[in-house]
Amino acid sequence: MNSAPHGGMPQGPFLWTCGVAARETLNYLDKRGVDVEPILSKVELSRRQLQDLTGVSVVSQHRFLELAAIQMNDLLLGLHVAAEIDLRDIGLLFYLAAASATVSEALEHLSRYAATSNEEIRLEISHHKDAAVLTFQPVVALDEPRGQFSELIALSFNRVLRGLTNRDFVPLRISFAHGRNSGLREVHHILRCPVEFAQATDCWVLPQSVMGLAVLSKDSRLLGILEAHADHLLGERQAMGGLQGMVENQIVSALAGGRVQATEIANQLGMSVRSLRRQLAQEGASFGEILDRVRQRLARRYLEDERISLQQTAWLLGYSEIAAFNHAFKRWTGTSPSRARQSAMPAARFN
Repeated sequence: MNSAPHGGMPQGPFLWTCGVAARETLNYLDKRGVDVEPILSKVELSRRQLQDLTGVSVVSQHRFLELAAIQMNDLLLGLHVAAEIDLRDIGLLFYLAAASATVSEALEHLSRYAATSNEEIRLEISHHKDAAVLTFQPVVALDEPRGQFSELIALSFNRVLRGLTNRDFVPLRISFAHGRNSGLREVHHILRCPVEFAQATDCWVLPQSVMGLAVLSKDSRLLGILEAHADHLLGERQAMGGLQGMVENQIVSALAGGRVQATEIANQLGMSVRSLRRQLAQEGASFGEILDRVRQRLARRYLEDERISLQQTAWLLGYSEIAAFNHAFKRWTGTSPSRARQSAMPAARFN
């Protein structure tokens, strides 16, 4: 198995995932009475993050799975976790597949909407005479062990397709980018097909005949609703941009309560303040800049609503004194909040 992940948060771009694989691994360890807290602390994840699926770092998820495998002395932990997952807990991607008409349509939805769950990889599908090839292309190269995650996803994927079609088929072969020098016989036994390791990328090859199999739970009306929701989430993810988007969301939630310190936001994200600042710097931003940006955007929105007083606006933005809000607003716009409201009101009433 790969060596233990090194300590500290990742260098390089922050990639987001909703963290299903880490959450299901956490549940698996909890059921077996394993003390998970030291592992969570080491990879800078929190139990609340994983249970609420608020989003985590891709690298943190990989490290959590790898360290959990070491803690359990289980070289095949990812496969063992995948065998016990309630497939409905995968979330939106599962329900999109379940509402599709055929396996081919289900795979197209998985390819289109994969980024609503994980920013690390893109699923590419190519069709050949006798086979359909699913290739997982990483968005950026991460120097992190990810074998447990890759194997967990492979078996979960197989279980989903077999369950939705009620047909017992297996891939023609599966290739993994990670290496493995032990447990090979059991891997082949669990995945029930030829498996290759240390290949160029993760790749699953399915019989072309599988593509036309009907999904028994197909529901075109539900599929339309799910597609609209997934399109919205995809747009949000694309607009959000890495860690900055996650920080913005946490700031918006925390402002009215006054908990807008970097320490508190880092805690909400399951990170140390040092890691938060370093990751933001790598994205060309700082916590103070993001806080300022969020406050300025919300201030303009609140000032357009006559029902919200200036004192209330200051409080909603996390300022204990209205004078501090006035000073900040003038720095942002060159004018005072009261004058900005007066100039905006006629236009707002006219509209």
